[in-house]
Order: sequence, then C-alpha cells, then structure tokens
Amino acid sequence: MQLEQALKELIYTNDFVTIPNFGSFIANKFSSFYSKDESKFYPPSRRITFNSKIQNNDGLLANFLSEKNKISYNESLKIIHSEVVRWKRLISKEPLTIKDIGEFSYNKDENLVFKPDLDSNHFKRSFGLNPIYVNKVESEIKTYNKSSLKKYNKLRNAKSNSSTPSPLSLAAVFFALIVGAFFFENKYEEFIYNNEIEFQNEIRLKSINKLEKAIFDFGVLPPVEINIAKKPFYKYHIIAGAFRLELNANNLISNLAKKGYNPSKLPINDKGLTPVSFDNFSNRKDAVIALRKFQSSENKDAWIFEIE
Repeated sequence: MQLEQALKELIYTNDFVTIPNFGSFIANKFSSFYSKDESKFYPPSRRITFNSKIQNNDGLLANFLSEKNKISYNESLKIIHSEVVRWKRLISKEPLTIKDIGEFSYNKDENLVFKPDLDSNHFKRSFGLNPIYVNKVESEIKTYNKSSLKKYNKLRNAKSNSSTPSPLSLAAVFFALIVGAFFFENKYEEFIYNNEIEFQNEIRLKSINKLEKAIFDFGVLPPVEINIAKKPFYKYHIIAGAFRLELNANNLISNLAKKGYNPSKLPINDKGLTPVSFDNFSNRKDAVIALRKFQSSENKDAWIFEIE
C-alpha cells in the first residue's frame, strides 16, 4: 500500500494523523450547509486542515503501513521518510496534489501552504453523498417606458375610431335593405311552394330510415374511457443513514416505520453503502420543510438526496 492511500484511509477513521518530519492532518466535523457563492448544497462532512509544526512521530501511520504491507515497523519508517523527501523536493518546484486530500505548495515566504479538496468527504455519516448544484430561477419582469405607452395609446385610439361607421356607410346599408325587400316579396311565394315539396319528401325519407333502424340497427356502443392516474415521481429523499450491511439498513427501516415515518431503501451507491430515507417527496419545497423537521427531532445530519 502506498503512503497516499494509507493517509486517506487513516483520515477517514481518525481525527488526527501525523506524517513524521512533514506535518499533521486534523479533521473537523461540519454540518450540512448551503453556499450562496457556489449555488451548491454540501452534505455533512469532516474538513481537513494541516499543521506543519506538528511533525513528531506518533506511530499511527508507520504501524498502519507495517500491517498493510506485511513489513517491519522500521521498514515503514524508511518508506515514509523517502516519500517525504520526494514530496518536499517536488513542492519546491511545483504544487503537490494528493488525490482526495488536497494540494501543497510554498508561498512567497517559503511557508508550506495546504489547500484541502472540498469535494472529497471523509465523514462516515455523510451517506456517501456528493455536493449538489442548485440552479437559481430567475423571474422575468416586464417594464414599459413612456415611449412604449405612448405608442400603445395611439394604436388603441386608432382602433376605437376605425370601429365607428361613417354616415355614408349607413346610407348604403339602408338602400340595400329596401331593394332587397322588394325582390324578396316577389320571390317569396315561389320559394315557399318549392320548399314545401322538398320538406314533404324529406319527412317521408326520414320515416323510412327510422323504421329500418328500428328493425336492423342496434346503434353504436359508446367508447369506454379509462382514466389512469399518473403516479407522481418522488425524487427527493431525506436520508437517515447509510450502511454497508443490508441487515442494518433493514433494522433502521423497521424502527422508522414504528415511529410513523415512511422509510425506504435506496439502491447501493458508488461507495458500497445502502442509504435509508425518512421519507420521500415529489418537489424540493416539501423536502426542505421536512428536512428541517427531521434535523430538529431525529438526526441533525439528515440530508436531501435527489434522484436524477
């Protein structure tokens, strides 16, 4: 096992890890929070700081390497010393990045500076969750200036004036009505006679059709409509815990159900943990309200997980 991997595993389980002749890593717990500058939700975590003045060997790192690599304690110390010398030589030329831990570099005063990797979480109760970006919703506000209002009023007045008929138009309509009435009177009797014959023929045909339908036609059955309610998609889950053993996840679900919650078990995440949720919701607003309730009454480290 390499020194970097050993360091990562020890930080995950210990609050204080020292690299002899280099410095010490200190892990501090932080609750979940929202960063306005980054528009990002961060889960509960353990933030790592570094103190270059604490360099005395406490034996933790050397013993861990000795056990993992099946070598002696002194051989582990040699490996650590060799790696520290290589790190310091590299940092003097360019920044040194340790994956999932952070970046080391020298400032202008030749002091060692550590920049932690904020996207890496070394907290067991973080449920294996990563930070989540939140897109800000911008609402559009329509404004009108004086020029726009002036044009609008001008168009509205023009439309109102155009809808009023002129006296000449009224006279033309009145003349057309008189002429039409004269011709209509002459043609009216002929029209009534022809329509009476057509009406009688239509009545006779309708009677025949009704008789045929009564004997042979049973009609068309109306279509059957089945309304299937669309099942809502519950994509927001309030996480209560995450476990490597499925038995522990099932026990937590049983306990939460007894308390009246609506627990559920989510698929295993990329860290091999099975998350268990207090409840799930179809929209973020309800999920945030429920999260505050769970944090105050059950688990202050509860966290919202969104299923994509």
